[in-house]
Amino acid sequence: MPSETIIPGFTVVIVLFIATASIIGVIITATTMAVNTIRLGYVEYYERMTRISIVEVNLTYLNSVLEGTIRVYNYGPLAIYRLEACDLVIEYYSISGVLKTLRLTYETHWYIEKIILAGDYSIEFSDHPIIGEGETGLIRVYVSIVDIDVEKPLRVVFTTQYGTSDSKWVILNA
Repeated sequence: MPSETIIPGFTVVIVLFIATASIIGVIITATTMAVNTIRLGYVEYYERMTRISIVEVNLTYLNSVLEGTIRVYNYGPLAIYRLEACDLVIEYYSISGVLKTLRLTYETHWYIEKIILAGDYSIEFSDHPIIGEGETGLIRVYVSIVDIDVEKPLRVVFTTQYGTSDSKWVILNA
């Protein structure tokens, strides 16, 4: 008689365990789907809200110094203003043929010289310290790099404080 009571009780416990595991699986799957949907929505929102384009790069390399200007156009509605949180990266080929990456430091290797509002009309960055929607920031670059191969292109990458970026391959003026 005792074995007849134990086997059905054990079966009930196993059925309850399987049901609980199934419910937990459904909850985890639903939560994961909801989080991924929110994350994708957030990414799409910021991609729409923070669009930039590198419209012109004019860099010269002479006596181990890379200098020049980069124009970054902001066509998203959010202003670029936290420049210490932005990144300016130069990828170049060394004389030995190795692709190297150099992250330039704001205010040490680059700064915004002026904001171009329309055509040739611009204002000093100190008077208007943001790159707003429809505005172009003129970035001034000055950095010492010893081993650039001037026969190969280099890539300029600018990333905003929001994480959106643009890049452009250019040939140096040497």
